[in-house]
Amino acid sequence: MYDIVKFVKRTLAITVAWQGCRCTRLSNGNIVIQMPAQEMGKVLSFIIVTHGDIGGSLLAVAEYILGRKLDNFVAVNVPFMGELQHVIDSNCRFPFAERRQLIKEQIRKAKNQVDKGSGIIILTDLFGGTGFSVASEFFTSDDGVIISGVNLPMLLKAAEIRQGSPVEVAVDLVDRTRKAVVCRFPPSFTG
Repeated sequence: MYDIVKFVKRTLAITVAWQGCRCTRLSNGNIVIQMPAQEMGKVLSFIIVTHGDIGGSLLAVAEYILGRKLDNFVAVNVPFMGELQHVIDSNCRFPFAERRQLIKEQIRKAKNQVDKGSGIIILTDLFGGTGFSVASEFFTSDDGVIISGVNLPMLLKAAEIRQGSPVEVAVDLVDRTRKAVVCRFPPSFTG
C-alpha cells in the first residue's frame, strides 16, 4: 500500500473505507489515504477542448483551487478562423477543413502528452461544436469518451477520481455536475 497525505477541511470519521481505499484521520487533522499498489498507476487522462482559452482558464482555476498541478489534464484551444490568417493560406480552397486538421493535430499531441493507457475523457464546451465534432471523428469508443458542457465543478470532480473505466467516470461526472447547476432567485422573486 502507498500512503498519500491529503489535507481535508471537513470532518470525517476516524477510519472509513472509500472506493477500495482505507482513510485514517491523524491527530493533526490530516487524512492518510492508503490505496492498493495496483490502483496507484491507473490514472485517467483528460483533454479539455474548447473555443478560445476557456479550457486553459478552467484548468488554471481548478489547479489554483486544488493547490496542485493536474498532470493528467491538458487543454486544447479551438482557434477562431481570424486567428489562423498566418497559418492558413488566404488562397486555400478549404480553409475550414484545414482548420479542422490543425485542431485534430493539437488533440493528437495532447493525447500523446497525457495518455497513460488507462483511458481518456475529452471534455468539450459545446455539443456539436468544432471541438466536439473533431474529437468525435478522431476518437473511437475504444479510445475514450467525449463529454460536452465542461465546467469548473466537472474539472474539480474529475481531479479527485482515482479509478474506474472512462465510461463509468463520464457518467458519474455528468450526473454530479448536473447537480452543481442551480437556479437561485433573489428574495423578491420568491414571493
